[in-house]
Amino acid sequence: MTPPTPIDLLLEADRRGYKLEAHGDKLHITPQCPPEFSDIIRAHKQRLLTLLGLPFIMVRSRALDGEILFFCADADTKDALVGAGAEPWSIYTRAELRILCEQNQIKPFTSDELKKVHEIKRTFGANTECLSKAFSGQSRRKDIDLPP
Repeated sequence: MTPPTPIDLLLEADRRGYKLEAHGDKLHITPQCPPEFSDIIRAHKQRLLTLLGLPFIMVRSRALDGEILFFCADADTKDALVGAGAEPWSIYTRAELRILCEQNQIKPFTSDELKKVHEIKRTFGANTECLSKAFSGQSRRKDIDLPP
């Protein structure tokens, strides 16, 4: 059996209703958890502290049927999250979020469109270029409906 990744542990803590926080070189778990889980967390404390020191947030997307996503500052943080066990397609950098926000201002996304964008990201290598290409060649403007 392979050891859990820091992301696995963060997700398991979330699933159990616990919050992990880094305070300097200390790791806090709230509310108090059973000894068997705190022992696992303690065994991976340093890796979790490193993970929690990164500039990211973890969100559960209602639009994507409860899928967990990570929003992070940049490509370096994305690489670190992947190294900690996150799937590349589940991570959106600030640049990717900016593209989505710009497109959403032109025409708000439907839930199905958001799911499609996420699927494109998952399928084509999880990078900003894929998102840009997904929108190029087709209009999302409300007043013009051009064929692809």
